[in-house]
Amino acid sequence: MPVTSEELFLINVRTYQPPNISCPSHSIWHKVPVARRSAVFVLLFLGNMGELRVILTKRSSKLRSFPGHISLPGGKADSGLETEWQVARREMEEEIGLEANNEKLMKHYGFKIDHLNLLPCYLSRTFSAVKPCIGFMNLSSEHEQELFGNLKLNLNPDESSSIFSCPLKDFLYPSTKSPSRECIKRQFFKIEWGGIPWNLRSYTFAHENEHEIHWLREVSDTSMSSEEEPEDNPSMKEKAKSMPKRDLSTWGRLGTRRDSDTDQKINDVWGLTANILHDLAQIIYCQPTVYKNKTFGEEELINSVFTQGNLMQEKERSEEEVKLIHSKTINEEFGFNSILPKDEFLRLKEIYRH
Repeated sequence: MPVTSEELFLINVRTYQPPNISCPSHSIWHKVPVARRSAVFVLLFLGNMGELRVILTKRSSKLRSFPGHISLPGGKADSGLETEWQVARREMEEEIGLEANNEKLMKHYGFKIDHLNLLPCYLSRTFSAVKPCIGFMNLSSEHEQELFGNLKLNLNPDESSSIFSCPLKDFLYPSTKSPSRECIKRQFFKIEWGGIPWNLRSYTFAHENEHEIHWLREVSDTSMSSEEEPEDNPSMKEKAKSMPKRDLSTWGRLGTRRDSDTDQKINDVWGLTANILHDLAQIIYCQPTVYKNKTFGEEELINSVFTQGNLMQEKERSEEEVKLIHSKTINEEFGFNSILPKDEFLRLKEIYRH
């Protein structure tokens, strides 16, 4: 790899210790019901110029939750015996076909995926505790061609419709105003959810990327969903006309669409995925003094709503959770202040203000 390789920065995520202030010994992930436990795999690897890149997928429009969004490979736990790593690796294999067993990867392709660290839980819009598992795909130059020739990443059309990668450093904004490597538009807004400060980030990348690693270019893009219009294939256009249309707008902006200003086809990484990648970029590239007052994830919030608000206790969402899903500001009829003691609500507001 070039001397510009960012691999040395990985020591920062290896040594990162989540504070878990309210849960000093165990993450709240292990306390919520199995149906509320989710894990995503943040798979890092070195790009052509030695930059750290992250693998992302576009969720199938067939999925019930977050259809058409850009996401990290992952999903829900099958049983209470699965660890976060096991959930994330199993789901990644199901979605993109990357073997979950490191021994098999080493035997067949000469590399393994290093497990670097876990980040604190993030709270999804559907009230699941999402645990990011950070891994590194250690591809030395001598094995890269072997990987390209032998490893076949196969997208599960019921789960994912495309796969691509982005430079992790591009997700540092707004922590840094430095020019991005590949991101063409970066946005950040501080909003509120149920009275709690919330980060809304968006990073858009060109759908066609000349910097994409060659072994990802070989994976077929199966994006032929109700929100996309086929451009060049007449037979596919006819097929699209007969497809049932779904209104995916209720889940927010689509992951792949055309830019309203340039009409360029883009991938929009936003929401929970964008927040996870921004936080990870801070941990990897910034000194702890930069983020010393910031709480990564929503471990504190999940712990509070579970232990003091009696939410996330059952498999099915409660009436209070449904109300909170649609809540935005403290001025609304129902917010986190409606289910938490006042002093705890104010404590959480202060934590997430930074």
